[in-house]
Amino acid sequence: MAYGIPLEIYQMLEKVLGKEDAQKAVEILQKSINESLESSEEKLKISISEDLKKELASKYDIELLRQEMKTLEVELKKEIEITRVEFKKDLRIAVIILIAIIVILNQNSLELLAKLIGIVK
Repeated sequence: MAYGIPLEIYQMLEKVLGKEDAQKAVEILQKSINESLESSEEKLKISISEDLKKELASKYDIELLRQEMKTLEVELKKEIEITRVEFKKDLRIAVIILIAIIVILNQNSLELLAKLIGIVK
């Protein structure tokens, strides 16, 4: 991005220094200002780039998260399977206890079981 000295400043320099010296002075000033601006832009770009690198997740960070999520998924599946097996076991015990209570408390169910087993005809 080139920078130009305002016309008023050039005219003031021309009055004081003369036409040739004013042109040389303006060229030197413009060159110096432009170099300074370019240097500042480059420093700003580097600073922004470094800030973004600190703030944004890299591909490596994302891959680490994926691996961590896969590990958690496997662990959760194991936990769910263990819970499922335990629930089935507890459900079987509860059904057996419920049947036993029904049989003990209901006389007709005892006769029905006896007929089913074949003890009573």
